Amino acid sequence: MSAASDKVRILLIQPWTQPLAPIRAALRDAGIDARIFRIDIEVALNAALERNGYDLAVFDPTTPAITRENLEACMREHQRYMPIVTFDGTDTLVANVRVALAQRLN
Repeated sequence: MSAASDKVRILLIQPWTQPLAPIRAALRDAGIDARIFRIDIEVALNAALERNGYDLAVFDPTTPAITRENLEACMREHQRYMPIVTFDGTDTLVANVRVALAQRLN
């Protein structure tokens, strides 16, 4: 997390057709104050990685235009190193985000 903000900056790779409210609610209910940047195409991924730093990425494998391999390659190209959490539902998201953030701090 940045020193200027207590918000966790999350790069969410997920189709825009999926509702964002359940993810926001799960994080908020767990006490995680998150700023979420959602993208779903590789051009937007490159732009997001060029402009901003993130604390972690949440990758939804149902995103048709981006694979995990694309994500990892773009991160290397832009020299952005952050944990990647695979989104498999809101039930496990919070626990996986906590683990990723703890690993990032170590």
